[in-house]
Amino acid sequence: MQPLLLRLRYLRSREALATVVLPVMMVWSWWAKEADVAWPLRTAALALVAWVLAQGTLYWHLKLRAIEGDGALPSWFHRLYRGFKWSNLIAIGAMLAMLLLADRDALTNADLGWTLALLAGAVLEQINYFHYQLMYDTRAAVAYLLRHRRLRKAALGIDIARSAAMAARAAPG
Repeated sequence: MQPLLLRLRYLRSREALATVVLPVMMVWSWWAKEADVAWPLRTAALALVAWVLAQGTLYWHLKLRAIEGDGALPSWFHRLYRGFKWSNLIAIGAMLAMLLLADRDALTNADLGWTLALLAGAVLEQINYFHYQLMYDTRAAVAYLLRHRRLRKAALGIDIARSAAMAARAAPG
């Protein structure tokens, strides 16, 4: 099987697994080990991370289907992912507002720590998917980083721009 197909299947599966397993393990851990948990704050941050990971799962799935098929992402791809990009930014802002408006006396350091860590994870995933690749887990990716001394543009961000340009060229008029 082609290395590219294997890689895309790996990325899709890894993101899908993280989308499901991360929330389950976090909630189970919080439930089992901590008496007082600011559930609304923690679960909102956790849901935000899972939301962004689910977008990655769908992206790698669509990319895999495109490579296995005719090589093109669906015509609606760029509109959907531009919507995801903005929904993520709005959700990150809402999460920050929740943190700022939260009753500090009712929150534990653990609540703040978990919420901030999950929010940071969501921000990093947003950057990783839509702006710059942050994960360099192959020799070729590390070689690129060392050779160019800068972060690579995110594959999803490139595909959004490419898909939008193709849709604009195909539009009548």
